[in-house]
Amino acid sequence: REIEREIFQQLGEAGETTEREMLDASVGQITNLVVVAMKNFCSSEAILNRACLVLHNLSLNEAYHGTLLWTPNCYQMLEWCIGNYPHDHVLQQSAGGTLQRLNATLSSNEELRVRFTHSIRAQQQHSLELARQEAVYLQEQHLEQQQQQNVNSS
Repeated sequence: REIEREIFQQLGEAGETTEREMLDASVGQITNLVVVAMKNFCSSEAILNRACLVLHNLSLNEAYHGTLLWTPNCYQMLEWCIGNYPHDHVLQQSAGGTLQRLNATLSSNEELRVRFTHSIRAQQQHSLELARQEAVYLQEQHLEQQQQQNVNSS
């Protein structure tokens, strides 16, 4: 009996370790998928609420703060949620708590803060470039349509 209990205890401990290792190995992918879902379903308060809860739970482990900070648009989506869903108290608490923890990490490490600031600027520049490319494409499409209409009416 004692041997069985000891074996089950060891198996249980091994299972917990494996879960932790799996989470450690997957936290980047999880964070990225959550942020992509937030961007794709930004009009769904329920999805954003749950997404903020997932990010909140990840932020409880300081070891994951780097992943949260370096996941493109994660920080910005948390800020966006707070600004756009002021009446969802759970979302406000989870997103706000996550941002507080990330800001505490940034404030305690100047090198990290500088790198993060540069990263945010680079993301903003990339977004602006994508918007510019889209505007040029739409303008070209519009000109082609006008030319086609001119040809058809001649």
